[in-house]
Amino acid sequence: MISTSHEEPQLFFFCELSGAALLRLLDRPDVLNLLAARAYGVALALSAFDDGHAAATRLLNTHDIPVVAWLTLPADEGLAFNLQNYPRAAACYQAFHAWAQANGLRFVAVGFDMEPPLSDALFAGWGGAREIVRRIWLARDNALFPAARAAYLEVMAVARRDGYEVHAYQIPLIADDRRVGTTLLQRALDIVDLPADIEVLMCLSETAPEWFGSALIAVYGPSADALAVGSSGSGDAILHWDALRHNLLLAAACTDIIYVATLEQCVANGHLERIAALDWGTPVRVAPLPYMVLWSARLVVLIALIIARYGKTVLAWLGWVIALLLWLRRRYATAQPTPGECQRSDD
Repeated sequence: MISTSHEEPQLFFFCELSGAALLRLLDRPDVLNLLAARAYGVALALSAFDDGHAAATRLLNTHDIPVVAWLTLPADEGLAFNLQNYPRAAACYQAFHAWAQANGLRFVAVGFDMEPPLSDALFAGWGGAREIVRRIWLARDNALFPAARAAYLEVMAVARRDGYEVHAYQIPLIADDRRVGTTLLQRALDIVDLPADIEVLMCLSETAPEWFGSALIAVYGPSADALAVGSSGSGDAILHWDALRHNLLLAAACTDIIYVATLEQCVANGHLERIAALDWGTPVRVAPLPYMVLWSARLVVLIALIIARYGKTVLAWLGWVIALLLWLRRRYATAQPTPGECQRSDD
């Protein structure tokens, strides 16, 4: 599979730094000037609304760099939002908006990171498989889902009334749940399909094994508003330029909005300048084997969701069809003359 793109997409860089480290990064003229010159945006992780983040936002505002408020929870609360912590979403947004208003800060959008509260059991071989099956089996009885969905919709409506665009960072499987019109995966994974202004499917390197990273973008990219590529981990070895370049070009062939994880890694590894110099018309190829494997896996998921949604209806109609066929067979059998009747007729 070969993809090409000719126009430079709108880029947003996730930034997970805080405090002095964040200010040191943004105080670098080469970083600020490049971000401003290329109109790149920055999504600041806001788990705390403090003076450091306020100073960083003012600095970005001064250079007319688009800033997204990437709302996150403290690390001890799991960072991302889900069904289990939905009451925190409204409180987090209200605290953010009051802080932004009090400090005169400008944000172009508010970003909600929606991730399942995955336990270690989900990664423990066959134990993980059993846990996933158990979650799916119990998904319809997830009592938190209706209240959580209503709460998140209300928070997003308030954010829009306050003048913010809403971005939602979602796992790719959410697209399959929506495509079939079910909420089975959402209930099973304790997440919500948020009708955001821009939905960002997270295709980071930790989302899938390296062998499948590009295939994940190729399979889910065409149905995405925006894509996120790169790595949210730390360390120079995690973010390789060749892989990042390939995934950026592939994502640009699917969408015109790309999030990159992370700004601090790109600066530390010299990738920011390389991204600015990219030829977005360069063709890229996806290895056929991982693409077909992932495409087939997605097809299996879609079929399973269709069966889950329409299975009872199909079985009910199938029962009526079988009953009709049996009735017709009986009518046909009773309408046929017996051998004795045939003999008397001949006499």
